[in-house]
Amino acid sequence: MKEWTFKPLFPDKQKQLEQQLKLSPLMARLLVNRGYDEPDRARTFLFPSLKDIPNPCLMRDMDKAVSRLVSAIAKKEKIIIYGDYDVDGTSGTSLLILFFRALEVPVDFYVPNRLREGYSLNPEALKKLKSEGAQLIITVDNGISAVYEAEVARELGIDLIITDHHECPEVLPKASAVINPQRPDCPYPAKEICGTGVAFNLALGLRQRLRDDGYFGETRLEPNMRQFLDFVSLATVADVVPLVGINRIFVKIGLEELSRSTRPAFIALKEACGLEGALTTTDLGFRLGPRVNACGRISDASMGVRLFVSRDLSEARSLAQELNAANQQRQNVEKDILKEAVDMLEADKEASNRMGHVLYRENWHPGVIGIVASRLVEKYSRPVVILGNDGGVLKGSARSYGGLNLVEALRACSEHLIKCGGHKAAAGLTLEAQKLDAFREAFEKKVRKEIGDKDLRPRLPVDAELSLAEINLALLDELSLLEPHGQGNPAPLFCLRGVQPRFHRIVGEKHLKFTATREKRDVNAIAFGQASRLNLMNHPIDLAFACELNEFKGTSSIVLN
Repeated sequence: MKEWTFKPLFPDKQKQLEQQLKLSPLMARLLVNRGYDEPDRARTFLFPSLKDIPNPCLMRDMDKAVSRLVSAIAKKEKIIIYGDYDVDGTSGTSLLILFFRALEVPVDFYVPNRLREGYSLNPEALKKLKSEGAQLIITVDNGISAVYEAEVARELGIDLIITDHHECPEVLPKASAVINPQRPDCPYPAKEICGTGVAFNLALGLRQRLRDDGYFGETRLEPNMRQFLDFVSLATVADVVPLVGINRIFVKIGLEELSRSTRPAFIALKEACGLEGALTTTDLGFRLGPRVNACGRISDASMGVRLFVSRDLSEARSLAQELNAANQQRQNVEKDILKEAVDMLEADKEASNRMGHVLYRENWHPGVIGIVASRLVEKYSRPVVILGNDGGVLKGSARSYGGLNLVEALRACSEHLIKCGGHKAAAGLTLEAQKLDAFREAFEKKVRKEIGDKDLRPRLPVDAELSLAEINLALLDELSLLEPHGQGNPAPLFCLRGVQPRFHRIVGEKHLKFTATREKRDVNAIAFGQASRLNLMNHPIDLAFACELNEFKGTSSIVLN
């Protein structure tokens, strides 16, 4: 059971926002709760604009990357886009392919096979690409830790432009350019953009230089960069980076582009998902994203790139159906691993005393265990590492909880690891099988040190208590200004006290549907996955919920989720 928590009230700050921005008291409170307690910051948050995107040239090494690309274009060198196998990597790779296509510059791409080659650059792939004539490689969403591989590329005579967003090691690879907002010496203000966001900035910077050089004219039109924000928004949501600042701009405008997209890929993907009309971050995070991710987890990630860059709707539909099949397979594998992991923890009498969980089983699929780790974090409120066997070594994924910086935690255990890398909240690692027990002990020690005696009981942050009279369509209209929602900008949560459930019933086997009634007012409600709470429906209850709009046959109504 989660403990409800409420943020303190700041009446003076809320009143200032109400008066200067003409907001309701509730909206002012929600903005202050999110840290937007000054009118200018609140205004920028509510009404994001492309003019607020920072200059891409603020990124360290952007000038070097652009100069090298201008030279490659002039000399007609063979350029390869080397992308990661997840949604972020395939989206950014596709964005750059289509951007160069708009420049009338041919490029090829390479996405490593997750199971055979692993993450990031690898020497064998570099040798293969060299044999095929590669002269310049641009990485997308990978490469920041590829110190050895960068040296291999140099020896092969391949120049590298690394674009990445993962946390930087102490020693950076030697390359023509290393573009990563996480670099300590990078002045770019938006540090938490995804890999596709970095690739978009590279395209922005190159377009700016080519414009200055007179590259565009009547016969070669300048690309409209807004058209590429469909890829940036999908990757930003799927990679679970905070939807604030530049990321909020990317996603808000990108959703508009996605909703009216004429790209065969997105037409086909939306058809495969049964989506019509305006899209939401939920559609991106739980419908489109998992299908694109599934090909990299289960089969071949290049399928996602081929879909994204396809010019033919029939081909795109065929590829979208293949992604559907891969996603179904992924869901089945995930379900089996999750059950095994839960059974393992429930049978372990010492599990409840640990601050972090490290689980391993030889047959667990390396491409799916990251999702399972996230599920276990939700269930047990602890950092989790899940490992499977991959060619004789253990390969796994980790997910954080309680503010633990995962990359730092794993690096503290580096003597037991072959390699590790990632974000504060999610990371990957590889180790030898005989080091498992030592790593488990070191990880537990590090987590215990960092989290200490911190209370890890799950909490539910509630924004405000409402009455049923306050829940109306006008409220939802104002709340829409806070969208899009996601990591760092969750949908506001409210609570109602002492409502009487009526007409309660179970739908879809797992979900609880009812009408919440109080003071002669009522509103429909649904509690997904909570059919087991049917026995609570015979007396007044307290509800924590998000307000959502339900549209059916031209009629709009409110539902409490």
